[in-house]
Amino acid sequence: MDKKQFTIEMANEFHRRMASIIDAVQAGIWEAGLHDLLGYDSDYGFGQQRGIQTLVLKTGHRSAYLRLYWDAILGESQADRQLVDDAVKRAINTLV
Repeated sequence: MDKKQFTIEMANEFHRRMASIIDAVQAGIWEAGLHDLLGYDSDYGFGQQRGIQTLVLKTGHRSAYLRLYWDAILGESQADRQLVDDAVKRAINTLV
C-alpha cells in the first residue's frame, strides 16, 4: 500500500471491521456457553506488503490468534468475507 493512498476513512473502516470481528467472537463464545469477557490485543502491519494483521483474543483460560491480510479484512468479495468468517469460527472453537 502506498502511504499516499492511506486515508482516515480507511483507518476508521479497518477499526470498525476489527471491532465487528471481536463482537462476533464474543457473541459466539457466549452462545456456546462460555460467559466470559473477551480480552483482545493487536499487532497491525500497515498494508498488504507489511504483513499479516494479528488479533489476539483471550478468555480467562484460552487464547486464539486471528491472522488475516489487510486486504481480506477490508475486502468486499465473497472470498474475503469467507476468510474472515472462517477465522471467527476457528477462534470461537479454540476459545470454548
